[in-house]
Amino acid sequence: MKNIFTLLTLLSVTLFAQVDFSPYKTDILSLEKDTVSIKGSANIALGATGVIIHSFDESHQTIIANVEVIKREGDTLRLKVSSFNAIPQEALPTYNIAPKIGDSVILNFLYNRAMAIVPDEETYKLVTKSYKTFTWIHPDIFATKLAKSYNPTPTREIFQEECIAQNVGLLLFAIKGKGHFVDCHSFKTINTIPLPEASSVKLPFYSRLAAIKGRIFGLFGGKGVINYDSFYSKLLEDK
Repeated sequence: MKNIFTLLTLLSVTLFAQVDFSPYKTDILSLEKDTVSIKGSANIALGATGVIIHSFDESHQTIIANVEVIKREGDTLRLKVSSFNAIPQEALPTYNIAPKIGDSVILNFLYNRAMAIVPDEETYKLVTKSYKTFTWIHPDIFATKLAKSYNPTPTREIFQEECIAQNVGLLLFAIKGKGHFVDCHSFKTINTIPLPEASSVKLPFYSRLAAIKGRIFGLFGGKGVINYDSFYSKLLEDK
């Protein structure tokens, strides 16, 4: 019975895997203070992020800003503009160029690279096999950094720092029978899929490392203090 349930779940997840996370490119239509408007797309979710590309000529372009989808206005999307920090590189120049009408916008930026934060190995294998078009960054890398810093309770900011370090665009959090695809930059859920309840829980998330211990209270802040589902549910709550 368990194998049948797992198979049905896999088929369900595979159907959800058809959701389009591919990059969406278009041009800026209008400007207003710290926002821009672009032609809309039904496949782009509120909270999705991307970049603005400025062209100097036909062969020279650069990224000048980050954007986040904050509102739908009929057939257009309104995007909030912020400074670009997704791929820090001190050797490259920093351009102080304001967006203008005609500059290109690419949404779902780096959405082909993702990291799964799940409670057990079975869920991890289910997710990564169902979404084969993604490059999955193994959580061992993140877990190793947390272990070295004695930090078993990563914050939203620490997740975002790791996303930048690994060029990851999406995080998938498995919580209470659902998988939440979360944009690394905005930290907003842009899609949700069904997942089976985990048969076991590895804290603070599945990895092949030993348990991550804090400096004083031990595993995950002390036995019984923090629960996997409640911890990540709270992490994903709106600010």
